[in-house]
Amino acid sequence: MAQVSNPRFLVVDDFEAMRKMVKNNLVAMGFEKVIMAANGAQAIKQLKSGSFDCIISDWNMPEVTGIELLKYARSTLPYKHTPFMLVTAEVETKSVTTAITSGVSEFLIKPFTPATFREKVSWMLANPTNQCRNRKAIRKTTTDTPPSEPQNIERPSILVVDDVASNIDVISGILKRLYQVKVATSGKKALKICQGNTPPDLILLDVMMPEMDGLEVCRLLKENSETESIPVIFLTAKSEITDMTEGFAKGAVDYITKPANPAILQARVKTHLSLKKSRDHLKNQLDTLIENSQLREDVERMTRHDIKNPLSAIIHTSETLLEDKQWSGTTKKGQLESIVKSSYNILEMVNRSLDLYKMEIGSYTCKGTIFDLTLIAEKVVRDCRLNAQDKGVIVHFEAPEACMVKGEELLCFAILSNLIKNAVEASQKKQTVKVRISEGDLVRVEIQNMGAIPEDIRDTFFEKYSTSGKEGGTGLGTYSAKLMVEAQGGHINVKSSEDAGTLITLKFKLEEETR
Repeated sequence: MAQVSNPRFLVVDDFEAMRKMVKNNLVAMGFEKVIMAANGAQAIKQLKSGSFDCIISDWNMPEVTGIELLKYARSTLPYKHTPFMLVTAEVETKSVTTAITSGVSEFLIKPFTPATFREKVSWMLANPTNQCRNRKAIRKTTTDTPPSEPQNIERPSILVVDDVASNIDVISGILKRLYQVKVATSGKKALKICQGNTPPDLILLDVMMPEMDGLEVCRLLKENSETESIPVIFLTAKSEITDMTEGFAKGAVDYITKPANPAILQARVKTHLSLKKSRDHLKNQLDTLIENSQLREDVERMTRHDIKNPLSAIIHTSETLLEDKQWSGTTKKGQLESIVKSSYNILEMVNRSLDLYKMEIGSYTCKGTIFDLTLIAEKVVRDCRLNAQDKGVIVHFEAPEACMVKGEELLCFAILSNLIKNAVEASQKKQTVKVRISEGDLVRVEIQNMGAIPEDIRDTFFEKYSTSGKEGGTGLGTYSAKLMVEAQGGHINVKSSEDAGTLITLKFKLEEETR
């Protein structure tokens, strides 16, 4: 199967934001022909009705899984050899073996970075067969049986730089059994090797050389972003501390006096190669974290965009109905107004959802204003009473006539909406949810209901993804409430027991002028 110049992709995932993310990555690579399917069943219909040059499918999907879709493709003549990538968060031995034997071309493990995605897609298109390139590697990493023979591992490379050939021979003789040894007899040659396609993993550099000494070579290496991370160990016949201090100032990691002791030379080379490997690993982890952070932001941005569409439709429809005079003076007008108001509140929360991410990483700056917390709480209680009445739950509210605080009005509205709604949901018929606001050194808000928090999550109630037995629960409501309270300089805590029920207490600073 020859490589297609303008391939047509089929992207399959039951999570819409991920489908769009994959599509955006493909478009960024210059591929415009991208068709999406929400599940395996839709994908099969697409395969029957169209023609595709590459398939990228999530592994775990309802109805038809990624593996089942792969098997279907391989059993259908047009797609028998079409590049097929499976995207998965878990790799189990049995499942991987099944995928390989079924003819998967490539695996993409979640979470993945855009760079990894581009590399794997490019490989698949350049090698359009149904053979997984990582077949041996995957089998090795997913089996409990160690290989019977040692594997060929590429040895680290060492560059020895010295203008005296006999010195190079001695150093090379000590190291060549363990490492690939490259040599250079001048600083210029050393720089050329380091800036080539296969730079060394470590450099042993003589200090005293004609034309360009080792200190100058080291300085130039450290000023170049492509070579700055290569560790440099100086070889010197000098033992003056001042010389070594200057060497370290230029960026060297160590020094060895000549003639080199074989045991010391091998030990120091091994140590600094190990340190370099650790640094490279940490750098790769950091790069991945940065890219995954960007990926998360992109997914959340798309999700917010998708939520805005139906919200806009609700707002537009409700406001259009309000313009009709037939609703004037009826209870339905009040209900429509409530829908509009609630929709705008939700829309504002969606617009502010990125702020929660900033709170999570500690980069959010609170834009505090002075507002009446009692007024905000009254609005929330009024809205929550509609749901409470349907359940036969009473919501009791008491507060000062006005309670001026400094914070963010929308954040407090979201906090109270979340917590009071949860209290109503946790209550039984004829029970009462009590909401109290009081003033002292701090503004104190108490939300109490007779339902007890499940014992297994009481200690983790405000932690991310903490939920127990609640259908559709994400474990993000109380976590986000805590973030929003603390972003305003407040505090939140909870007490819960089978006898006393649950009491959530929030504390905010009073507006200074009311003291």
